[in-house]
Formats: sequence, structure tokens, C-alpha cells
Amino acid sequence: MSTPLPLSPSTAWLRPRITLSACLEIAGRWWVIAVCGLLLLTALLLSLQRTQAQVLREARLEIALQGLRERLEINLSLGFELADSDQAQAMLEDLLADDPALLAAEVFDAGATSLFNTDRGAIGERVPPGWLSASLTAAARPEGKAHAWSVISEDAFTLGLPIRGPFGEIAGQVSITSTLPPSTSHWPLIVVSVFALLLFTGASLLLAVWLLRGLARQQDDGGMDLAMARLGAAEMRMAHALANLKRHGDNA
Repeated sequence: MSTPLPLSPSTAWLRPRITLSACLEIAGRWWVIAVCGLLLLTALLLSLQRTQAQVLREARLEIALQGLRERLEINLSLGFELADSDQAQAMLEDLLADDPALLAAEVFDAGATSLFNTDRGAIGERVPPGWLSASLTAAARPEGKAHAWSVISEDAFTLGLPIRGPFGEIAGQVSITSTLPPSTSHWPLIVVSVFALLLFTGASLLLAVWLLRGLARQQDDGGMDLAMARLGAAEMRMAHALANLKRHGDNA
């Protein structure tokens, strides 16, 4: 007759303990992945925040440049030469007076020689080579008439548009030099990112605790099923043993 085997430590089940190490083991990998994604997103938003102010500033200045260019092109369409415009100097100075952030405004011809300039001492001089290169690159594009060219330095940027004659030829360029927009504060975005990180960390710990408790319940149910199966097997062996004893007693 076989005898029931006792439960050994290897077959017994252990209820999982809800500890910090257990929570990190379950949710740590996903927490690290999410934190890396949050840091990359924060860095991207900070970069966008820095460039957005520059884009908005250039858009406002381009509108002012387009109005100035249209007035100069009207004079060209009437048969005047760009250098003979009697309103260009006044328009540049009015534009500079309307915006304190502007440093200079200038009109130069196709040969890169300054014709009108808010810095009157620079009239007749050649513009920086970077301006000429940027204007030629913009003019070579199919959309060169509609899009401005720009040159950015350490503390300022220059925005320009081509001035076209009545037959579509480039008669010169009009440009504006402005200070770079002041950098906006990054602290609101950093505070929001830190708050999101803390919130996600708390949610990760709660999820890990919930998973550990669910695992404990599953192991408890599995242990009870194992115990019931062993108890049923023991009862069957006892029933067989009693039946054998009774049969031997009857034969005796």
C-alpha cells in the first residue's frame, strides 16, 4: 500500500511579499523606459520653445518687409531706378522708429552695394558676404520671390526680401537687422515635467502593488487547489486500504 508523501519545501508555495525591491522588479524596467521618453520629450519642448520666439519674430518682420518691398516695387514699375527712390530712406527710418528691437534697415542693389541705410555712414559700402550668399540662394529657389532669406549671428539676425523690377528681374534687396528675441523662462516646463515624473512614479508603484496582490491571490488559490487534490488522493488511498482490510477479514 502506498503512503501519501508529505509536502516538501520544494513543493510548498510562498506568498509574495510586497516590498520596494519587488515593486522595482515588476515595474522598474517600464519606469526607466517611460522616464527616458519623458526626458526626451522635455528636451524637445525646450528646444521648440527656444525656436518658437525666433520664428514668430521673423514672421512679424517679414510682414513689415513685404509692405516695404511692395512700395519700392511700385516705384520701379513707374520707371524709376531703385537708387533714385526719394522715399526709401524715409521708409527705412520710419520702420526703425516703430520697432525698438530693430538695429538697422537697409536697401542694397544687385551688386551688394548699400543704397539706403539707417546708418547713413554705411551708404555706398558693400554688405556682408553672408547676406549676398543668402539672398542669392533664396533667389535661386522657385519660391524665392515669396520667401525671405535670413542670416543669424551671435546676438542679432538679418531678414531680407528681393526687390524685383517690372520684368521680374532682381533690382536689389531690402533687409532688416534685429536683436534676437529674449529667451523665455524654462522653469514652468521643468516644473511640469518634474510633477509628471513624480505622478508617474507614484502610479507605477501603485500598479506594482496591485500586481503583487493579484499574484498573491492567484498563488493562494493555486495552493488551495493543490491541497484539495492531495487531500482527495489521500482519501482515495484510505478508502482502498479499508476495502483491502475488509476483504482480507472476510477471507479469514
